[in-house]
Amino acid sequence: MRPGAVAALVAIVAVAVLLIGALAVPFEVRNSAPFGFNLTLDAERGIAVSGRQVVPNYPNFNRVDLDLRSYTMGDSYDLTLYIRPDEPGAPPPPIRTIPLTVPASQIFHRKAPFASPFTTVRFPPIADSAGQAYEVWVERGTRNRDDVVAVWSFKTYSQVTGRVVLGALLSHPAGTAAPSAVRVGLALLLLGFVATFGWLMAGLTTYALRWNRGSQRRPASR
Repeated sequence: MRPGAVAALVAIVAVAVLLIGALAVPFEVRNSAPFGFNLTLDAERGIAVSGRQVVPNYPNFNRVDLDLRSYTMGDSYDLTLYIRPDEPGAPPPPIRTIPLTVPASQIFHRKAPFASPFTTVRFPPIADSAGQAYEVWVERGTRNRDDVVAVWSFKTYSQVTGRVVLGALLSHPAGTAAPSAVRVGLALLLLGFVATFGWLMAGLTTYALRWNRGSQRRPASR
């Protein structure tokens, strides 16, 4: 095959792999929240409560990162994470109940410099979570009933594919400009990125083939 045909084939395969990986392989994406996480501050009382309402903007809500802070030392803490629909009236039964045993050193309020304050909790995905309101709540177990454990904030994630994220981005573009103009701009930007990636792979392949031919033509040194 000619070098140009080989380079074109490599570019096509590379772009196909990129698109399949980006659009079809599921990954965890953070749901929208002010500053990137949900604060649990009760402004009226000036204290951090044990949970709050969240509204995931993607389906398959499957992860919560909790910023837990304990103020009494011990070996570990027994906690339970509850996730239930946030509906008026009597609280409905939880749709996810996740028991946790967390080492005291991991959530003590005095953190080491640059230490991550979050404890990751995963659970079976909630399929139809996009746009639904849920109450995320943490309770202490019987052994730690008298211990002080606060939830300062938390982040929520959903397990989706790039196709879902791209669809949401194009359907509800951020910013104050005209939505149609933003959609066109985003689409052109993404197409430009894919085209640039294919051009780069074709260029690298052409360069590699030429270098290989040149090295074969050079006589071996004695």
